Amino acid sequence: MRLPLSVDLSTTPPTKAAKVNRHRRERWFIVATLGPALLFLLVYVFYPTLDSFVLSFFQTRLYSKVEFVGLQHYLSVLSDRIFWQALFNTLYYAGGTVIGTVVFGLALALMFERTQLGSTLFRAGVFMPYVIPYAAHTLLWYWLFDPRYGLINIALEWFGINPVPWLQSRAWVIPAFILMSVWKRMGFAMVIFIAGLRAIDDDLLEAAIVDGAGWWQRLWHIILPLLKPMTLFVAVINLIQTLQLFMEPFVMTKGGPSYSSVSIVYLIYQQGFRSINVGRSSAMAVILFILIMVLTLLLMRSFRTSEVQ
Repeated sequence: MRLPLSVDLSTTPPTKAAKVNRHRRERWFIVATLGPALLFLLVYVFYPTLDSFVLSFFQTRLYSKVEFVGLQHYLSVLSDRIFWQALFNTLYYAGGTVIGTVVFGLALALMFERTQLGSTLFRAGVFMPYVIPYAAHTLLWYWLFDPRYGLINIALEWFGINPVPWLQSRAWVIPAFILMSVWKRMGFAMVIFIAGLRAIDDDLLEAAIVDGAGWWQRLWHIILPLLKPMTLFVAVINLIQTLQLFMEPFVMTKGGPSYSSVSIVYLIYQQGFRSINVGRSSAMAVILFILIMVLTLLLMRSFRTSEVQ
């Protein structure tokens, strides 16, 4: 007569009390790990954002509410010619920087992704500007843009081009900001695009080569469509950052010449910390927040629409 098989106690289902204890430990682990980060966001992000929204409806003295004025600050801001100039400058700078960063970051990724000799050193050199502090980065370019002794104008003279008044001209000051910003950000974009290129299946590219597709055909019909998630990420991150343009006009031009480089964040700083008009500066901050949110959503929707098509 065969004996019954022994029961493996290690595979027996846990009791209800054991499940409750396990779920409790998991909840405490989540609270312990996410709690500090959520508290930081609550104190330094969510509360200041909400407080700025509330302050935008009040006339303030220093940082205290004095009188409820409703939409008066918003109407005053939207009827201010300098604010619209700042909005144009900010959008001009953001658009040029985002496009330049995506184009040059992708070009560098395509150049270095397949290159082995010295590629690590080159990639590190291109990425290095991204980790330079903004103040040091701005001062460096302030010297490079010097009309008489700056290296950029000296290089232009080698090619027979007259010196350009980068920071003294209304026409050139925003392109100068775009140039220095693309130089700083394209290394980060390059790293993201290299990661995307390495995730592409080589069999797809080899099959396209067998079918007679050239390099440009492979780029337009295989590589770029598969890089859309990385392109969207790079574009959104840079859009959010560039719409908060401040350090360049603050350090280099003080918003000049003739308000041609003033930005929305620089106006917020002027109103909030120089004029101590916190209500008006809060209204500008709310408008900027809405602008960033709307443009980000439009950018994300445009990428999703192109993917569907």
